[in-house]
Amino acid sequence: MTPSDATVRRQLLKAGLIVAGAGFCPEALFDGRAAADDEKPAEDALIGPREIVKGLDGMSRVADQGNTFAGGHNAAAVISSAFFCREQRLDAETQKEVLAYLDARLLTNPIYAEARPKETADPKRIEGLLEDLDAGIATLRGKGHNIIFAVTCLKALRAVPEAATPGRIDGLRKMVRSFGKTRGEAAEDPDPLVGLDDERKFVHFVFEEFLKAKGDGFDGHVVTIGHALVELHRMGHKELARKGVPAYWQWVRQARAAEGKGKVTPAPPRAPTPLARDYWAAQAKRRLGEIISSHTVKYPYSFYALARDVSDEDLKKRILAKVDRLTAVN
Repeated sequence: MTPSDATVRRQLLKAGLIVAGAGFCPEALFDGRAAADDEKPAEDALIGPREIVKGLDGMSRVADQGNTFAGGHNAAAVISSAFFCREQRLDAETQKEVLAYLDARLLTNPIYAEARPKETADPKRIEGLLEDLDAGIATLRGKGHNIIFAVTCLKALRAVPEAATPGRIDGLRKMVRSFGKTRGEAAEDPDPLVGLDDERKFVHFVFEEFLKAKGDGFDGHVVTIGHALVELHRMGHKELARKGVPAYWQWVRQARAAEGKGKVTPAPPRAPTPLARDYWAAQAKRRLGEIISSHTVKYPYSFYALARDVSDEDLKKRILAKVDRLTAVN
């Protein structure tokens, strides 16, 4: 073991994030950086408010351009990149590679052609965005992306409140409304799964379902929808988040029933994780479609954000063994 390996191992052991008896991996999933105060941008942050605002600008245009699903994936990934870099305390060199990836794969979309006109922020308008989310959150819509996109934007507006301008909010509301509404009252689930009343239990449930997924390249949605509901719950919109849980159960049941026909190429042993510079340098060279390119950012963001709340040692070990599935391509 090298001195640097030993240092990292001590940090992980201190945080209680190494499974007893498990082999040491320098790119371990539960990186000690994730335990830092993620509300404070790092001094060497290269990705932050600028990307959040760009993502909001892009998201506010997708409905008008008739491209809510693919364009929304793109914008959500750009926003998520800022939170991923901040929450995982990625170093400057790694952030440079993430930024190069965004420039090459996502920011070329016309939804980023120009910034929104300058306006005075009106945070009260966010209430309308919550109302629109509420109208469709009770049943599965757009494979759960009405929840993912809306919550990503709500978190972005909390991080950069000056971005809550009338033009942006109106566009974001159009995006959410484009997914449609829940018709009538959602039927009571006859076989309820795990809810948000016990948040830690819900997080464990999310990862157990991720591990059961069939490996068709979209396993990460089990995590991203669950993560969005946890984020909404933590923002204080607890009743709204609980209202969306049955929609998540719908997705989980679909994932359980999936045939797993997609082809997944396993990562080579000791491949770098999304916390490493080399990982992003390699991703920038791949030729992927817009949605898959967005998953390359969004899956790791949600995965690592929730992983910090896993307290079961065996579950940690099993998650670590499936890190390579985060950006699997079908």
